[in-house]
Amino acid sequence: MLLAMGAAYRGSIDLIREGLSKKDKYSTLALSILRFVDKRPSISQGELGKILRRDPMTMSQAVRSLQNSGLVVSAPDKDDKRVKRLAVTRKGKSLSENLRENEARLLRGLSRSWGKPRTMQFARDMAEFNDFLTRFQDRF
Repeated sequence: MLLAMGAAYRGSIDLIREGLSKKDKYSTLALSILRFVDKRPSISQGELGKILRRDPMTMSQAVRSLQNSGLVVSAPDKDDKRVKRLAVTRKGKSLSENLRENEARLLRGLSRSWGKPRTMQFARDMAEFNDFLTRFQDRF
């Protein structure tokens, strides 16, 4: 089951990425970071790493890639200078909007195929599974 879920995730991300220009074909992690930061401005890199279940080194490399491309900026937290707060740039916002449009197109296709109730139930089930993973991970 988990292998099928992983394959489905990679397949959906590949479809979403196909709608991007060649210069915007960033890693799946980088695109996930961009979307999260766009949805949650000023999220810390550490908080985001926990949500995405990535170690600090991997997160730093992916964020650095986004920064070098001019898509994301970071600034020290005003209360704790060790914490980096992330924000998208205008260029990053544009790419995030393209990603959102591609995601919406994919979800519309799924909804047409499965119907809205089944699609909404799937979304709820996946959110519940994600919550389970977070609780399970916290035990280690």
